[in-house]
Amino acid sequence: MRYGSNRSEGGLSKLIDVIRVTHLNLMPLIAKELMLIKVRAEPAVRPEIFGMAETFRCPVIDIGQHSVVIQVVGDREKNDSFLSLLRPYGILEVTRTGETAMNREEA
Repeated sequence: MRYGSNRSEGGLSKLIDVIRVTHLNLMPLIAKELMLIKVRAEPAVRPEIFGMAETFRCPVIDIGQHSVVIQVVGDREKNDSFLSLLRPYGILEVTRTGETAMNREEA
């Protein structure tokens, strides 16, 4: 068990919309994280950035004059890998949800 998980669980249980808190670390599960990345993207380099986004199956959700915002959904390792590939272009802003998970259907 990670440090602070009891405190987090207790805090979550106080929220009105939380019906139940379950530890999933002992069950087969699906875990994903949402990340939005705003990257510097002048028109000349956009095809390279769009190609990487397509390879990682990440939609470009906003295009500005000098930047683009890409949505990344996946496990933490995938998201970190994609972020590392974009660093040379100039990361302007990143938001991450943290992982959310659900247990898989039992056979």
